[in-house]
Amino acid sequence: MLRRLRLTSFRCHSALDLENLGSRVLLVGANGRGKTTVLEAASLLGRLRSFRTRTLRDLTRHGAEGWRIEGSWADEAGPVRLGAIWRGQGRELEIDGRAGVSTEEFWGRALVVVAQGGDFSIFEGSSAERRAGFDLLLAEVDPEQLPTLRRLKEVARQRAALLRHLHPSRQEWEAWTQQLAELGQILRPAREALAQKFLPHLELAHRELTAGAEKLKVTYQPETGLPSEGPERDALWSRERERGLNLVGPQRDDWDFSLGGRSLSRFGSEGQRRSACLAVRLAELQLIRETRKRTPILLVDDALKELDEKRREAFWRQVPAQVQVLYASAHDRPHEGRDSWVILQISPGSARPGPE
Repeated sequence: MLRRLRLTSFRCHSALDLENLGSRVLLVGANGRGKTTVLEAASLLGRLRSFRTRTLRDLTRHGAEGWRIEGSWADEAGPVRLGAIWRGQGRELEIDGRAGVSTEEFWGRALVVVAQGGDFSIFEGSSAERRAGFDLLLAEVDPEQLPTLRRLKEVARQRAALLRHLHPSRQEWEAWTQQLAELGQILRPAREALAQKFLPHLELAHRELTAGAEKLKVTYQPETGLPSEGPERDALWSRERERGLNLVGPQRDDWDFSLGGRSLSRFGSEGQRRSACLAVRLAELQLIRETRKRTPILLVDDALKELDEKRREAFWRQVPAQVQVLYASAHDRPHEGRDSWVILQISPGSARPGPE
């Protein structure tokens, strides 16, 4: 559970301090007043990335030289105080006031699941977006995979840079290709195992949301493996050198969602996709609880506004009472367990008790 969250020069907030946060927190206020920014800060402490931008510099309040966020967490792993700082040149991390913490040490100290309104990228976006989403989940349920995933990103980047050279070296290409193959041997079984563990949670969450009207499935689709030495290897070298691109490797794997046996991205309505998005996040929540034996917090950014009352109620019923929820919404007021919600009116630099 997130007990306290402090923001300094973070987006629209010059300074904001949220204390004594309960298990159900509703953030209200007009659009553009900083509700989502609060969720973004909590997510960044858990996942080391924003769900709104890839550039951490963009989080700096106008006129400031950098930003800082701090959060005090307590879950089954015990209490911890986390900090992330941007000073204009790079990110710095802190644990319990200790600076210079590595990404690997920081990772997983706080567990977070984010549900966003209109977040269809996992269905409609590129394979890279889907893969990034599931690799993030893989690193959350199995933190030992984080160094491998980071290494894959670097190897793919270096290999692509080599192929863009006017006269790339075959010897260097072979060295990077071998590393790519070794990483694939580690990641593909891990991704396949993740798919097998994730699917039952996804089917259950979707069934509860839609009263069993349709069956949602997700399938892991690995890219063709790298060829060994011989004519196929030579042909790959020629094709990649000609195009200047990585054409194979685990950095090209994909995931496919289907609803009732048909492609969700191609044939799903907006309502079906919204329900599927929420089912994905509920499944993530349950899978993390099952595998890590810890309770993530759930950040909901106006993700229910287009759903009918029955589906909204079905969503809240699936969120366990032990899970802390921070819900940002300009209009919605949850009916499920209404008396347990703390309402905060958010505006730049201010959080005060809001109207019932």
